[in-house]
Amino acid sequence: MRFTRRRVLIALGVTAIGTSVFIAVANPIVELTLRSRLHSLLSRSVMLLSMQGRKSGETITIPVSYSREGNEVLCASDTRWWRNLEGGAEVGMFIQGQSYTGRAEIVEGHAEIEAGFRRLRPSTYERALRTGAVLVRIELD
Repeated sequence: MRFTRRRVLIALGVTAIGTSVFIAVANPIVELTLRSRLHSLLSRSVMLLSMQGRKSGETITIPVSYSREGNEVLCASDTRWWRNLEGGAEVGMFIQGQSYTGRAEIVEGHAEIEAGFRRLRPSTYERALRTGAVLVRIELD
């Protein structure tokens, strides 16, 4: 019940203030939490992903949900940040209080994308496929 109530309150807050404002406020709070001793509150499912902006050349760091198996990390994008990874790119990650580097690539091929979303978002993978979310695979160095 609490989980459902929390999701409804977040959805109402996002609707009331707008998605971009919500993200602009929430992302720095999530980043601070992930870099703190309290990271275990979020770090089982959320990591910080750092990449170089393809136009600006500046380092961009964003919190994203992830799934890790061995040296492979999957994450997904419902927004445009994934374009910085087109053609493959070196990335930095902060996962469960540890820094990592790796090479990120956009996953292609329907079967591979579906399998990845089933692993990353088991309860909402169909929506991810329907809405055109992009799956990113990162091989850790």
